[in-house]
Amino acid sequence: MPRENLTDNRLKALKPAAPGKRYVIMDAQVPSMGVRVTDKEPSNGSKLKAGQVSFVYIARFGVATQPARRALGEYDVMSLEAARTKARQWAALIDRGIDPKVQADEERQAAARATTESRDRSFETILERFIKARRRDGIRKADEDERDLNRECLPKWKGRDVATLTNADIMEVVEPIYARGAQRQALNIAQKIGTFFGWCVDDDLITASPFRAKKVRTTIGEKGSRDRVLTDAEIGALWTATAAGDVYSAVYRLLLLTGQRLNDIAQASWTEVDVDRKTLTVPAARFKSGRDHVVPLTDEALGIIAKLPRLKKCNWLCSLDGAGPVTIGHKVKLRIDAAMLAALRKDDQEAKLPAWVNHDIRRTVRTRLSELDVMDEVAEAVIGHVPTALVRTYNQSDRLKVKRDALTRWEGALVALTGRKTANNVIQIKAAGQ
Repeated sequence: MPRENLTDNRLKALKPAAPGKRYVIMDAQVPSMGVRVTDKEPSNGSKLKAGQVSFVYIARFGVATQPARRALGEYDVMSLEAARTKARQWAALIDRGIDPKVQADEERQAAARATTESRDRSFETILERFIKARRRDGIRKADEDERDLNRECLPKWKGRDVATLTNADIMEVVEPIYARGAQRQALNIAQKIGTFFGWCVDDDLITASPFRAKKVRTTIGEKGSRDRVLTDAEIGALWTATAAGDVYSAVYRLLLLTGQRLNDIAQASWTEVDVDRKTLTVPAARFKSGRDHVVPLTDEALGIIAKLPRLKKCNWLCSLDGAGPVTIGHKVKLRIDAAMLAALRKDDQEAKLPAWVNHDIRRTVRTRLSELDVMDEVAEAVIGHVPTALVRTYNQSDRLKVKRDALTRWEGALVALTGRKTANNVIQIKAAGQ
């Protein structure tokens, strides 16, 4: 094919191809680029003397073994300079092993998605984007945020444009939670909502957040530090209330035996349990301090774990259906409270059960360890509180022996509190599929 230094004057002077024919002239400035002239009338309304004139690029695209010709654009719609620029861009993509057509298709799809998302500003759509961003950024509680916001906000805000939501809408979510006696939960949800709207501002979805922290504090109050510790009688009642042996009961008893955070137990997996070593290792990805936390398992704890159902193709330690870990929600807690109160009233018809939350079990265990003369440093290690940065850097020991001694001592005290003589022997855990 002939090669020329193409100019606008040369292109305008081109003659149409013979009837039923076409011809190609390659550009001397940009390799692989040229013009293709046919005998057809220009489809773009051009007044050129030539027939249809198109810029073309000839190369091996993608994994093709033979060169092919693709159109860059029609002359008069696309200028010669623009065609050369596009041809150079294609050459750079091909050198990197990228097919320009595939790249263009992906860019069009991304633009279409962006356009759709910019049009769909409904709460549920933006919430999905928010949670994806949280997971991308490695926010440890992204799954918890998703559950909480879906449970409390989605029923009221579904279909609403996030730009139309106001502080009054936020209070309609928060106040009912406070009204049922869950102040801390109401404040936690309010904080999550505030984070969500702050992200919406950062993502240019709204110009200002409707969340007003002062309004929340005025209505609900400040989040005070909790000091609730279960009494001897309440510990006994909790043990009685969880005698059913179901998955919920197992979680509560493991919390009472280990003093760990709720999700560290509820979201544990079978692969985190080492029967021979008698430990549960909460990996750094799940643990608040960002480092592995090794929890010694006493005989009673191992016995509880051994009785948990092994569901096929399920690695969750505590699961109801094998599709995910168990969730200890408000309704479950209400059932536990009712069972505890019934147990307390067997000895005292006038007994009452002051409000308590699941995290109070952790505080109770930590307090009881001190009462059993366990050194504070060891007790803090048992429940996984973060040591100082210097200690974390230079002391990598998991303190397993002293932590096991502490929890074994607490298990003995718990046996006495619950009216039993000795702890149950460990039950051998069967491997999956046995």
